[in-house]
Amino acid sequence: MKGITRAALTLAIVAAITGCQSLPDLNPPRGCGEIPRFADNVCLLDSWVAFGLESQRGDTMWRRTHLRALEGDQPERKAARAVVLAEGGPAQWAQASELYKASIESAPPRLQPLLRQWLNALEARRRLQRQTPSAPPATATANDDRAQALARENQQLKDELQAVSDKLEALTDIERTINARE
Repeated sequence: MKGITRAALTLAIVAAITGCQSLPDLNPPRGCGEIPRFADNVCLLDSWVAFGLESQRGDTMWRRTHLRALEGDQPERKAARAVVLAEGGPAQWAQASELYKASIESAPPRLQPLLRQWLNALEARRRLQRQTPSAPPATATANDDRAQALARENQQLKDELQAVSDKLEALTDIERTINARE
């Protein structure tokens, strides 16, 4: 038991010392392509996580371009459109929610938890947006309180996404280890 504790402590120290250099690369592996697919292969989780992160960083032009490229009724295209729309404005969130719901069951089983997590985060943002009064706040203090609440919610969603990304990376490592043994 002490050996396991020492190993975990050593790993934690190495991670703290190396900092960002030890973080996994969240770009899709070579040969996986920019647009994620439902093909259940080594690219599955990496490509979806990378696409989700790219969507968060994308601007309006990036969204328009990708929405055009993702037209179609295939479930994987619906899911990818949902990812793009979910990072757009509140006017697009309802459509993103419907697209997620229409595509999750068609996704490979190991991708479904990630898509559900993204749907849940989107629904949380929608609830928060509905609870926020549409009229401008009466005072600067109310405006500050609202900004702080939004910042807390945003941080919570980022933390949840990071936790899911970490779990997916761990699952991917386990899968790679299993595949290497075969």
